[in-house]
Amino acid sequence: MVLKFKEKLRRSSKRARVAYVVALLAMIYFFMTVIKGVYFWTDGSDFALAQKINYGIAWLFEKTWIFPLSTLWELIPAILFEGRDIFAFYKVIVPPGVVFGICMLFVADFRVLRAKFHELKVEIEKEVALREMRKDAGLETAPESVSVDVLISNATNDDPAWHNTWWGQIIIGIAIALVVAAIGLQ
Repeated sequence: MVLKFKEKLRRSSKRARVAYVVALLAMIYFFMTVIKGVYFWTDGSDFALAQKINYGIAWLFEKTWIFPLSTLWELIPAILFEGRDIFAFYKVIVPPGVVFGICMLFVADFRVLRAKFHELKVEIEKEVALREMRKDAGLETAPESVSVDVLISNATNDDPAWHNTWWGQIIIGIAIALVVAAIGLQ
């Protein structure tokens, strides 16, 4: 039973690591859209600080204009800071926000599972230490299988992962609908 728990923790750990990487990429995408929007917003401004910001961003574009990044700079939309086009803002903000939120749910699932595992490990170590203390004191103890079985039966952790629950599936469905709507608004 403990092996099942460890295997579940290992799978959850792998998912969490992938989620961290995907969340980082979503944040990078979001910041690139903000930088591109600030560049267009400050372009042609008469204000000295805006000109310096525009010059700094132009320098950043120049330094990062290599093959994979240049294509990405061209393809990503920019956050528009002026105008009332709410759908353009929605199209830029929602996809990285949804991806980041779902990734953080995977990370939270791993953290909860890891905390449960460490609690279980501490309980087992405490029980083993108490058994040793009873033996050293000459007290008669119950057979080892009795208390260990009780602790191991608690280790099954039948709690489903968040994405296997009804609310997790609703969140995934809403997230997919938000992203599809953002992509379809082009």
